[in-house]
Amino acid sequence: MFDANLYEMTSDSIVNVTEAQAKLNKLVDQDSFAISRHGKIVGVYLSRDRIEALVETMELLSNPEFATALKDYEAGRMKFYDAQALDKAMSG
Repeated sequence: MFDANLYEMTSDSIVNVTEAQAKLNKLVDQDSFAISRHGKIVGVYLSRDRIEALVETMELLSNPEFATALKDYEAGRMKFYDAQALDKAMSG
């Protein structure tokens, strides 16, 4: 997979329009790639899985409770517990 930043894409992730037309059947097996014309990126292909992951991420980030939990995690303010230890404590 390439970085979402189009300016940091590797040359392996970018194909020109002619190459994209000729190799489309093989290209769509990739997770993502960009199409260029005259050295400029004019289009981007994202697989269905990649798009679903982006939508899920946007949905999570739009949830205020999740956003707060993420900030707490990033700031080191979250506590983590061993699930097996919790199960044992709850059942005994």
